[in-house]
Amino acid sequence: MWSNVISIGKEYDKEIEYILQKLRNAKDLSYASEESNTRLWLYLASNCDVAQKIENEIYDMLSVVFLSFMKLRFFLERLPIYPLTYAKCALLSSMLHFDSDFEENVVAKTLSQSMDYNVDGLFNFRMRPLKDAWGEICDVAARLLEGSRDDRDVFDVAGFISGSDGGKNLIATDGQAIDNVTKRRKVELVRLFDDKEYDLLNAIIKEKPCEIQLKNAKFSEGMRNTLRKIAKVVELY
Repeated sequence: MWSNVISIGKEYDKEIEYILQKLRNAKDLSYASEESNTRLWLYLASNCDVAQKIENEIYDMLSVVFLSFMKLRFFLERLPIYPLTYAKCALLSSMLHFDSDFEENVVAKTLSQSMDYNVDGLFNFRMRPLKDAWGEICDVAARLLEGSRDDRDVFDVAGFISGSDGGKNLIATDGQAIDNVTKRRKVELVRLFDDKEYDLLNAIIKEKPCEIQLKNAKFSEGMRNTLRKIAKVVELY
């Protein structure tokens, strides 16, 4: 039997909610929980014949925890970003997914070298090079934001952070779910923000769209205007 344990401080409430939701929906995996006043432990178990599949799923799940939830916390603590707007959400999303392939490889290597998954311990002590790089991005974004006067300037900062990594994929959404048509797969909608449209915007930006098809999507005008600044938008009825 394959087994392992995930542990995390209870202050990471959104991360815990995401982890539990993924574990509840996982096939071929059982888990049990234990908690103290400050910490949660999740004991995982599966058959050996599906151990590699389960480990890959855990790596994918924890990659989202580190590179979306905890990375966003890192930025929000350091940037003058409130009150949040569509433009600032687009900026945060561009920063979250900057250099994502490299960062996912770093996370996978770190997890493969760990006996168990002490989430906040790994984040605080094994991922300092990533956090140093994030700090540099924050410094650049903060300096550029100091001179911003309106949302157009914020979009310019987002474009500068994104650099030359332009749009590659055809994305379709009905306002509820998102499909990467180019890669023929569903896009995971991660509940990072307290606004569903911000979550959708983040998921779309992560996919690096060259065109966005809206299929009877009931979006606000703010969301539509933001999508038009990201890629070509086509309305389908």
